[in-house]
Amino acid sequence: MLSIPDASPVGIFLNTDPRLTNLLAQVQYLADDSGASAYLVGGPVRDNLLGLPVNDLDVSIVGDAPALATRLAESVEGRLTVHQRFGTATVVAGGVTVDLVTARAETYRNPGALPDVRPGDIIDDLARRDFTVNAMAIPLAGHNSRLVDPHGGQDDLQAGVIRTLHAGSFRDDPTRILRAIRYAARLDFQLSDETQAELREALDARALSTISGDRIRHELDRIFDEAEPLAALRHAEDLGALSTIHPALSVRHISNAPPLATPDPLVWVSALVWPLTASGATAFAARINAPADWSRAIADTTRLVSRMPQLDEPHLPPSRVCALLDGLAPGALAAAGMLGSRAAGEYIQRYLDAWWSVAPILRGTDLLELGVPAGPAVGELLRALRQARLDGITHTRQDEEDLVKNWSTT
Repeated sequence: MLSIPDASPVGIFLNTDPRLTNLLAQVQYLADDSGASAYLVGGPVRDNLLGLPVNDLDVSIVGDAPALATRLAESVEGRLTVHQRFGTATVVAGGVTVDLVTARAETYRNPGALPDVRPGDIIDDLARRDFTVNAMAIPLAGHNSRLVDPHGGQDDLQAGVIRTLHAGSFRDDPTRILRAIRYAARLDFQLSDETQAELREALDARALSTISGDRIRHELDRIFDEAEPLAALRHAEDLGALSTIHPALSVRHISNAPPLATPDPLVWVSALVWPLTASGATAFAARINAPADWSRAIADTTRLVSRMPQLDEPHLPPSRVCALLDGLAPGALAAAGMLGSRAAGEYIQRYLDAWWSVAPILRGTDLLELGVPAGPAVGELLRALRQARLDGITHTRQDEEDLVKNWSTT
């Protein structure tokens, strides 16, 4: 059973990278100096209580967060980004990030809509959060350093449970569906019975259809960035979340493949769409409003799937492999290397290791000097010379010149 200590003064409480503690101490000093109330909130509190590494800081300010962030950036010579509309700011200094938000209360006009906000206190700010384990805070200013935990986050950490703060949470913000799944997989926690029932009810009501593709893609991207994305994706499939995004999405084919040990989201999105038809993959890309690099990886994955039978043929010459693989997105190639047949995987690995970079020794100007007329013939001959070099027909510059002369006389 996890033993969670009582919250102690901040300098001791945050047992982590000294760069973080120094930055947090500066936030504390500036908050005291300006008379603001500042609280360490959310993930850093949760992870420190669990004994996990804390990488960045989240601070809630009862007051003007952008103003305090401006002073902080000046004092630590950091890079400042302000979103005045939302009362938030980010300071990056020494490779460390601190997000400062103005404490606020939120209401939702419609399911899936962005919230309407108004200034609030720390209790209001914690009440707008997604799950109890993320709704705890430690005061940074003043003498009281006791944990603020109005929703029982400590108890749920002890029990290993992900629990929403209220019954309408998933309807208000359906991205919390994917977030709940991600946190449960990362922390090896269980969704509470009530939360799982609420999540399934929200999925049955097609809550994810009420939010934009960008927001869904952002949550998928965060899943791909996890240390073990497959655990979250399996859970998402089991609960029906993947099929709500697209009815054919599944990870069963990934479960039987070699481990996808990569943080590259383009490999993961390529792996995810592997079973989809070309039209299904196109529909999925449209649903998540895929940016250019995602769209290319998705489209090239469908091309690779259609070429798998050819890549299963034995003893393919390198030039033929390159003809099948040249120009395709690296993420799609990496996914195909792990999800395709053993023969295809070996071809793709040799392509990535060596064949893709093979080029003829002669250049276009050399061909012109050898009497090849300017125009399409130059490009055609360069491609033919590359094929010859790939297949071991030529090895030296003289070999290529002889081949060009031979072609010119036939």
